[in-house]
Amino acid sequence: MTYMHCQVRFADYAKWKASMDADARAQREAGIYLRLLWRGTEDPNVAMFVCEVKDKAKARAFLNPADVEKATREAGVSGFEWHFVEEVQVG
Repeated sequence: MTYMHCQVRFADYAKWKASMDADARAQREAGIYLRLLWRGTEDPNVAMFVCEVKDKAKARAFLNPADVEKATREAGVSGFEWHFVEEVQVG
C-alpha cells in the first residue's frame, strides 16, 4: 500500500485545519484519505500527517504545484513537504 507522509508549517492551526477539512471531498476524489494527524508539542505551528493513497497518479495530479501553492498560501502555510512512502517490514 502507498501512503503519503506530509509536514506542514502554518501561522494558525485552526485556519489550516479548516482548509484541510474543506478540501476533504476533493482529496477523497483524488484517492487520498487522511489516516493520522499529529501536531507538534514543542512547536504547535507544525503538523505531520499520513494519508493512504489509492492511486498514486491521481494523487500526484491533485498535488499540482500551482494548485498546492495557491491553497497553502490561502491557508496561511509557510512550508509544505510531502513524500510517497510504503510500509516495510520491521525486525
